[in-house]
Amino acid sequence: MLDFKAITPQQSGLFKRYYYNKTSRNAENSFGNLCCYSFLYNGEYCELNSEILLTRIHLDYGKHILYYPPLKESYGDKTQLSLLEDTVQLLIDDAKSNNYILSFVIDNPEILKQCCCKEFDINANRNMFDYLYLREDLMNLKGKKYQPKRNHINQFNARYTYQYKELSKQDKQACLQMLQTWREQEMNISPEYKRDYDDEKSVIEYLFDWFDELEIYGGAIYTDGKMIAFSLGSPINKDTFDTHIEKADRNYMGAYTVINKEMAIHIPQDFVYINREEDKGIMGLRQAKLSYHPFMLIEKYIATLKN
Repeated sequence: MLDFKAITPQQSGLFKRYYYNKTSRNAENSFGNLCCYSFLYNGEYCELNSEILLTRIHLDYGKHILYYPPLKESYGDKTQLSLLEDTVQLLIDDAKSNNYILSFVIDNPEILKQCCCKEFDINANRNMFDYLYLREDLMNLKGKKYQPKRNHINQFNARYTYQYKELSKQDKQACLQMLQTWREQEMNISPEYKRDYDDEKSVIEYLFDWFDELEIYGGAIYTDGKMIAFSLGSPINKDTFDTHIEKADRNYMGAYTVINKEMAIHIPQDFVYINREEDKGIMGLRQAKLSYHPFMLIEKYIATLKN
């Protein structure tokens, strides 16, 4: 039986070793997400022989486990496919020994099809697809396709004078106060997502509580001394930034566009891509993410072991 342990911010050094050079830009199992959603999914990790990192979450605690592809700090002559081939039976045996339903989430379908397609049912889940953008596109908003976004910013600038501020963990209460304004607005429009709003509040509190350990970068927009938008994110790997949270006061038209652009400008310079995560099948959110013309959609496939 494999020795899986709870993922906490204290493992930041371990995860950074494995995640820094990983090629997947999937936000699903970014270190920040595995930690801040632990209250929902009980993220766990296991390090094999100090050279292979295994991670998983509980979709239904103690019943259904979702594993992510194994990682090595340095692959040498190994490929991600061969590494999965080496470990997949180990994970199958571990799940069976615990009477778990076993699934993988894979963002490279060819890997799983070549590795073990006969043993798994494989299905794409469009609601889980991540939206990956070129940072340069979100910074500059160049070209005809971004004209509506430039119009939003021009309209905002015509109405307001604003300041952009980089956040620290001391800004937690100011962001939670702004979040309450946002929440009241959203409850008037979509009260059916109340549980999601509650979960997001818990996530934001967690990100601030572990701000340094999770390498959180955050920014906010202020006008007349009032915070009207903020955003929080963290690294996925050495070239991709994960936007976990973005909130804006609906009373300030264009505030979402402004915070999006300012974050792209101000996040650490090493990042080439920005992953703005999934849309969860919410059509308004899908339309908003598509309106920024993603560089690509990171397709995710759920592969579940057949009985």
